[in-house]
Amino acid sequence: MSARELQAERRTPPWTEWIRQGESPATVSEKPEALDDLVVLDCAVGHYGGHVLAGFLGELGAEVIKLEPPGGDPARRWGPPDATVGGEGLAFLAEGRNRYYATLNPADPEGQALLRRLAARADVLIEGFPAGQMDGWGVGYRQLEPLNPRLVYVALSTHGQFGPRALSGRGPEYDLIDQALSGLVFLTGEPGDDRPERMPTRVGSWISAYAQAAWAGLATLAALHWREGSGRGQMIDVSGAEALMRYLEYTILLYHTAGTVRQRMGVYDLAVSVYTFVPVKDGWAFIAGYTDANFGAICRIMGRPELAQDPRFRTTLDRTEPENRAALREEIARWSVNHTASEILAKVLADPGPGVVVFGPVNRPTATLAEAHWWERGCFGRVVDPVYGPLLLAMPAWRMTRTPPRLKLPGRPPGYHNDHVYAKYLGLGPARVAELRARGAI
Repeated sequence: MSARELQAERRTPPWTEWIRQGESPATVSEKPEALDDLVVLDCAVGHYGGHVLAGFLGELGAEVIKLEPPGGDPARRWGPPDATVGGEGLAFLAEGRNRYYATLNPADPEGQALLRRLAARADVLIEGFPAGQMDGWGVGYRQLEPLNPRLVYVALSTHGQFGPRALSGRGPEYDLIDQALSGLVFLTGEPGDDRPERMPTRVGSWISAYAQAAWAGLATLAALHWREGSGRGQMIDVSGAEALMRYLEYTILLYHTAGTVRQRMGVYDLAVSVYTFVPVKDGWAFIAGYTDANFGAICRIMGRPELAQDPRFRTTLDRTEPENRAALREEIARWSVNHTASEILAKVLADPGPGVVVFGPVNRPTATLAEAHWWERGCFGRVVDPVYGPLLLAMPAWRMTRTPPRLKLPGRPPGYHNDHVYAKYLGLGPARVAELRARGAI
């Protein structure tokens, strides 16, 4: 190595130091925002996926304007009824960040006229009404596109905008409907629970909303990128059920190639073993080691090297046979239940190899919240808001070294920013805003 190369190496900090400095939550406010030149209209009334999507774009710097009915978005009531903040439902407040709150009645002719004027100046519009509802009001993509050819119009719904179910399924969006229609619920639960008399098991969170927001966010950024060259926006149609269908891995191919309908596996995986949850002295833990070398490492850590030569467990194929998979988990569970998660993790870390074991405790939410690792990464944040008081919120889920996302405003009551929005974008003074409010247009 030359003297110059050696000097350069000495100036280069270790990776952990470099990336910590580059992504430090403490420096987020000093950096630019990736989408700070965009205006987004959030018209996703009563649709949680649209609510989350608007928050994602706001975290990346877009100026998001929430347009809700004069009485407020019904989603403001979503969450445990005995736990609210300032009268707001926790589900709404958790994702209601980084936007201006204005009221507008899209079913009112004057409200529709205001929406057209706002859309003419917007880059993105998000809506979650039943298919064709906005079009019926005269403010759908077909009517807005001539006013603003660059508009990216994002429509979220259970069944999508066309197809036999699109116009028949005109009720509100529910996560559980999306889970059921997608087939996800059928795969969730313990083996044998797919018998007709057994109740299905739902995924424990509103996963459909976040799936829609993720796919719609990706499509929105792609549409904005294409607009740079073409000068044209487009309509984006995201179905909640379809969004979850992309979470089903190889389920469709399994039916296509083998004629097999994938069943509920509970703590097992159809394709690999060991890949499961086991009891430990202080709760539950995840353990994985499904290649032959990695399974051998599990056997060493257990003090049972002979298990690697057991005919039932000798190869990956042997270990995935249903009866062998269950027997192997029982062998591991009889050992693991006598040790704490920390004790087993110490054994895993001390094992010299060959093979690698993946192991970790199953955290309660409170345990996750208590881990210093996530706080150092800025995963959670405590804010003291002048409207809602002290809040503990989840921060953006991704880190970026040059244009990081950020939380700027937790949320606001309906119409909180009416004067600002209508003055800035439409030039309306307080008297005109008050008149529109009195007439029910906003």
